Amino acid sequence: MKKVQAGFTLIELMIVVAIIAILAAIAIPAYESYISEARLSKATSHYDEAYRSLKAELAKRTSQMSRGQTLAALTNADLTSIVNPENLKSPIGTTAAYAATMDATNGVIGVAVSGAAGSEVITVTYPNGFLDSSKSVITVNSLNM
Repeated sequence: MKKVQAGFTLIELMIVVAIIAILAAIAIPAYESYISEARLSKATSHYDEAYRSLKAELAKRTSQMSRGQTLAALTNADLTSIVNPENLKSPIGTTAAYAATMDATNGVIGVAVSGAAGSEVITVTYPNGFLDSSKSVITVNSLNM
């Protein structure tokens, strides 16, 4: 009685390994590019959302002051709680998505305020250099809402 052989030959296994290596060589750079684009998109989304939130907050404060309410001047801590009520994280790392100064390493958006109540000037700073991207600084005040 003849014994039936089962299994793969060494050549077949080497061909499979070579095919997997070729696919990995193509997939890894594509995946890294995908991750980079996702992080950049997240930073841009945070930047745009900060602008919209702070513009709405200034409009609300201007309306309240025009009705005679007395409001305290905004602080940098107030701004970060306004733009980040859900405690969003930066695109890289575990730091908060917003801070008083931008951080190009982790993609943290800078939000800072200056001026007295009613005449606050808010600056939203994109982390220029984050993944080789840049945007201009946005300044929001009661005149350009």
